[in-house]
Amino acid sequence: MRRAITVLMAITITLSAYGQLNTIFSKKDDLTSFSSKTTKVVLSDGASIVDMILRDAVKENWTISPFEFATLDEFEEIKCDTNYFFLVKVTDMVDSQDDSAMEFLTLYKGADGGAKFEKNLPEILSLPIQSKDDQSGKIFAFLPSFIKIVQNHVEKVIEKRHSAYIGLSAYTDGTDGAKDKELLFCKEDFGFDITQEMLDEDFNGKAKLVTQEEIEDALASKRAGTLVSLVVTSSSAPIGSECYKMMISTDTQELYMYRRHKITTKKRGGFTKEDYK
Repeated sequence: MRRAITVLMAITITLSAYGQLNTIFSKKDDLTSFSSKTTKVVLSDGASIVDMILRDAVKENWTISPFEFATLDEFEEIKCDTNYFFLVKVTDMVDSQDDSAMEFLTLYKGADGGAKFEKNLPEILSLPIQSKDDQSGKIFAFLPSFIKIVQNHVEKVIEKRHSAYIGLSAYTDGTDGAKDKELLFCKEDFGFDITQEMLDEDFNGKAKLVTQEEIEDALASKRAGTLVSLVVTSSSAPIGSECYKMMISTDTQELYMYRRHKITTKKRGGFTKEDYK
């Protein structure tokens, strides 16, 4: 993973209901007005734990533009209004029984063109946050970082047009900035057997196997000079489902690595041996 310390983001709506949501911007100035427009943060009911934590994370960390909270009904009414951007929790699923369904935190731009684009909102960024069947609450500690990552990506797109085209692939070479960082890995985030001795040898003593609680503590305290692991995959991990792997800075809340792979009989969920090289 020395080469792979490279990096990767409320309502629930199905991606299939919106057709192709990953519309690519054709002009750099599509986001130059971002800071002057309001971002609507769409919450499902405002009472769920995820909604409450997301609301607090936005209040404490969203600085790039004005923001307001909205309901699903409000979103449906104004999603074609280009005066708004929308931060929405989306579920990518084939049907309600799909046990490989994943939830994403997605930033959209209000569609220009009315009914023609109603099901084709321009997508700026979509971050995998958890599987639909995840009841662990692991993602709660990461939500403030995700809010920062979304904003960092907007700034990157404004600065460099090509970032809008390659999306999260823009974060696939962060090794240089990670050389002086301490790396904290949850042992369960590996798809193969790993030991502390292996980490000591390969990362010169700068990587540790820790518990999920230690990762959450590092995030909460914004521990300096530290990257923590996050793996997002279905708990049942069926063959053919996606596995997303990230390394996130605890102090600057930046994304230092983003990789994904399809789960096969040979590749389980978690960091693979290819990631580790």
